[in-house]
Amino acid sequence: MSIERLNPDTVYKPNKGIYTQVIKASGTQVHVAGLVPWTVDNELVGKDDVAAQVGQILANVENSLAAAGAGKSDVVRINVYTVDVARYIAEGAPVLIEFFGDTKPVSTTVEVSRLVHPDWLVEIEVTAVIGG
Repeated sequence: MSIERLNPDTVYKPNKGIYTQVIKASGTQVHVAGLVPWTVDNELVGKDDVAAQVGQILANVENSLAAAGAGKSDVVRINVYTVDVARYIAEGAPVLIEFFGDTKPVSTTVEVSRLVHPDWLVEIEVTAVIGG
């Protein structure tokens, strides 16, 4: 597997260092559906707590990736859907930054009017690359 993370000098810098601007990767793609703040028993974590919801989602990401033989350092793209971008950036993004450390994926964050369940504040989908 080959993953190269780039922040070119010819493009603006990632907001608050949350993501990487460009990733060049080769290998097998692993796509993880939008994950939500539920435990394995379908219990909500963090009813009105963005950080707790992001933490549970990232635990779900880690478990989902492991099932495919991947880890968080293999993640090349995330799409974040949130009902409140300002709250996500202030409360959820720091959890995400800590989770990925120096292996930040490219990222898109979108504010939506609502998610499927009325108590979900955030949903995150992930693409990883392994092998190759």
